[in-house]
Amino acid sequence: MTSFAKLLAELQGQGADDPLVFVTDEGEIGAGYHVTELRHSQATGIDCGGVIETWQDARLQLLDGNGAAHMRVGKFCAIVEQSLTAVPELADVPLMVEFGHNNAALRLLSIANVAHESGRVVVQLGETGAVCKPQQRGLAALQAGQTAACCVPKVSQSSQCCG
Repeated sequence: MTSFAKLLAELQGQGADDPLVFVTDEGEIGAGYHVTELRHSQATGIDCGGVIETWQDARLQLLDGNGAAHMRVGKFCAIVEQSLTAVPELADVPLMVEFGHNNAALRLLSIANVAHESGRVVVQLGETGAVCKPQQRGLAALQAGQTAACCVPKVSQSSQCCG
């Protein structure tokens, strides 16, 4: 799990004046991108197995850029540090990135990797997908040698838990 605290720790080990470049499978987020929001959320949901859960998460929303240069690592870190001071709940909960190339089709992405490449710090963003929580719990139980409880009698990696 990546969090703002973990991302900040990784970035603080890099050069503050290095460009910070976010990359998706479709390519780089444009130079001049803008950090539009850091958000903490608490949610309650009920899954297809009838289990009610409450969780917290954080979001980083980026607006695609059209500028001459990427934001510097130091500036991004200062934005995150200031935000964590104002909203400390952001620090240690799972972090996702909201972004859409050309500011269209906003997607939810994960942080896959942070690396220093050719004088720039590159944050590789990865795709996310829907999951069935009862199926995940059932698979974990089977792997632990326990009986799987799910919304269908038998759970396998290829089955659809609910249908």
